[in-house]
Amino acid sequence: MNQAIKKLAFVLIVLFAVSAGGNISAAEQEDSVRVIIGFDESINQAVTQSVEVHHTYEEMKAVAASIDEADMKKLQSHSDVKWVETDQKVKTSAQTKTWGYNSTNTPDSRAWGLDGDGVEIAIIDTGIDPDHPDLNVKKGISVLEEHDSWVDDNGHGTHVAGVIGAQDNEVGTVGMAPEADIYAVKALDQEGDGWESEIIAGIDWAIKENVDIINLSLTSCQPSTAMKSTIGRAESSGIAVVAASGNGVLCSGEYLNDVMYPARYESVISVGAVDEKQTRALFSYGGESLDFVAPGTKVYSSYITTDKHPDGYKNMNGTSMAAPYVSGALALTMQAYPNTKLDELKDLLIEHAVDLGEKGKDFDYGHGLVQALDKPFADIKEDRYYYPFIQQLYKGGIVKGIQDGTFAPLGEITREEVVTMVGRSIDLDGEKRETPFPDVDKASFGSGFITSAVEEGIIKGLPDGTFGPKQKITRGEVAVIIDRVFELESGTQTSFPDVSPECYCYDAVNAVATAGIVTGFPDGTYGPDKYITRSELATILARAL
Repeated sequence: MNQAIKKLAFVLIVLFAVSAGGNISAAEQEDSVRVIIGFDESINQAVTQSVEVHHTYEEMKAVAASIDEADMKKLQSHSDVKWVETDQKVKTSAQTKTWGYNSTNTPDSRAWGLDGDGVEIAIIDTGIDPDHPDLNVKKGISVLEEHDSWVDDNGHGTHVAGVIGAQDNEVGTVGMAPEADIYAVKALDQEGDGWESEIIAGIDWAIKENVDIINLSLTSCQPSTAMKSTIGRAESSGIAVVAASGNGVLCSGEYLNDVMYPARYESVISVGAVDEKQTRALFSYGGESLDFVAPGTKVYSSYITTDKHPDGYKNMNGTSMAAPYVSGALALTMQAYPNTKLDELKDLLIEHAVDLGEKGKDFDYGHGLVQALDKPFADIKEDRYYYPFIQQLYKGGIVKGIQDGTFAPLGEITREEVVTMVGRSIDLDGEKRETPFPDVDKASFGSGFITSAVEEGIIKGLPDGTFGPKQKITRGEVAVIIDRVFELESGTQTSFPDVSPECYCYDAVNAVATAGIVTGFPDGTYGPDKYITRSELATILARAL
């Protein structure tokens, strides 16, 4: 299509009409229609001189304007006008969140800000289209002798990549982990075929690149010592390997009684396919080695641009499409729990999976339909007052929970933890360094934030010159910190009977209460000497922000 025509969607409204004598005059906006006027040999200035023309297309010999709808026929009959057409409104294509995206609980995970950020995934396949507007490939390689480029000439790898990492950009579709780093490994040719030795070479490259996940949407009938050994090395390197269970192809003239290879290896997470009714797809291999199922029919995702698929998207079926859903769910889990071992990550996937078929692990569905995390903390409930505040802070990278993956909402919190949370919320320098306090080691997680908070006049330490990083902190002390950080206006007289004018925190409690940051307890007290809980601090800090 001519580039000038493509630009016509963005023309501004211009008002004019064709008079009986052929002259153009201004028309009222409410009677006008948008048109594009093409001229025969050149743009007729007599037609355009008495109107405000916002766009002129010299090469196309056309202008964009608005006319009185009643004058359309007059304009069309003008001797110098070759054609007139209605200017059509256009808009960007809507981004599609597919049935697979929704059935894997990805929206709930995204509500917590989980998007795969920081997780690296190698897709060993037919390559990936590097120019696809919905994909962002960090790095790639071809391990095929006849190909130097990792560019996808089949479409399969690009489709798999979209399920995992299609960008959240208002067009096309969106993947489960759009912020994950995608590595393209071309190990299959234009027909989607390849040698196992090339797959092994691809895995070997991914190990050297120290990726977190390897996706293998490919199968073979027979076991391989070399393949098993290479996948074992990947696991030993802390890399999770996810593979398709297979599409029910004949192996030596008969169907297998278990999933295909490499999905059958114990260290591999094997994935079968279900349809929109959450029923096992007819083509999907099951077996005792099957771990999970995922959407595998009518999966809409990115594709290479072809005559049949000029928009670069396609619906496809197969366990190849199901495997990347598990890779995506695993990426979100890794993001939430970055220091967790592989077997513990798999246990989390099992814990969150929707059990299908027979109760427990079974031949057709494994542990069930894979699900993205609904929340990063298992010990907080959606109906609690603090839930949205913790969610807000987690999305902002301000809270991270504790080492066991919980938040401990009713647990008390230390002075070091409070300063760290506050520091993150206002972008203080958190780089670990020496502090002015003898009891805060440079290596301590909050040393940088503590030093920055001192420099900003937010904290001063204890009377004896120490900071007391592991000491619990009271509600009164937190009020003082919040007041200093956010420079709140002085409040009206406090209505809290347990906060007297002689209290060190009197003005601060007044300020945070007036700002609506705190409301006190149901009995009308504030509890300045009570230790603050983690959920209370999260609520106060989120409101202050």
